[in-house]
Amino acid sequence: MLSSACARARPVSAPSVADSVATNLVARERGSSTQSGAVGIPPFASSNVTGAAVSLSFALADLLATDLARSSALTVVERARLGEVMRELDLAASGRVDSASAPRVGRLLGAERLLLGGIDSLPGGDIRVAVRVTSVATGLVSAAIDARAPIADILAAEKSLAFQLFDALGVVLTPAERAQVSAQHTRNVEALYAYGRGVAAEVRGDWAAAAAEFGQARRNDPQFAAASVRATTALARATTIAGTAALLPGIRGVEAPVVSVVDRLNRPLDHITSQTRPLGGVGDPTFPGTLVTVLITVRRP
Repeated sequence: MLSSACARARPVSAPSVADSVATNLVARERGSSTQSGAVGIPPFASSNVTGAAVSLSFALADLLATDLARSSALTVVERARLGEVMRELDLAASGRVDSASAPRVGRLLGAERLLLGGIDSLPGGDIRVAVRVTSVATGLVSAAIDARAPIADILAAEKSLAFQLFDALGVVLTPAERAQVSAQHTRNVEALYAYGRGVAAEVRGDWAAAAAEFGQARRNDPQFAAASVRATTALARATTIAGTAALLPGIRGVEAPVVSVVDRLNRPLDHITSQTRPLGGVGDPTFPGTLVTVLITVRRP
């Protein structure tokens, strides 16, 4: 049984509250915002890779997305949108999208194709990176490619994959685009590991941890441009979230990461309270004195 009493509360538009993040995701799943030709690149799976090298599954997928986005002929789904979808579907903890979850992830992303990849360790120390191009509508694989390299030169495999994927997707690069894709991101393996941990933290919505890891990658290699950009962005996001006070005791801020079922249940209340209370709080002279009481009774059978 749920009852509520509200006094002098500002009117809230029901449609705007109902059109929450989850509702928008459902709308996208129905195909309302599919981008023709768009591709999504979730974090790669890792089979027999252990230790610090596990973070490569996040780093390589992310840097591959960066390289593919160099072409003006290809639309790559934004990283923030990918993380949002994975958190909503409870895939962020593992960071993995498999064949079973791929169709729904693709529809929610509005992507026409997903590039599903994996990394595994080979005898002799090489790392193999494999990617298959999957149609979201049919689930069929149109191309499967792979590349391998020693872990110290693993980004050589990523570059090889990028050029193979452009060919598989029928994309012809301009000389300027080809030069951009060929540019090495970093040659420092420790910086790459930290970068991968930062990407994993972003997927989980943990912006403070992401900022710390990207900052570490930048310290390991000051020339790692992607790490510098991401460190600045993640720090700004983490600072914004930290400065947002909880809307009600026990309720996380609107910008806080969605990491559990309880968080998702609370999200509509987050939006309601953000719409009905001024940011100035009780010290603000315009504070309307809104009082919201919510009683929840749970009866066990």
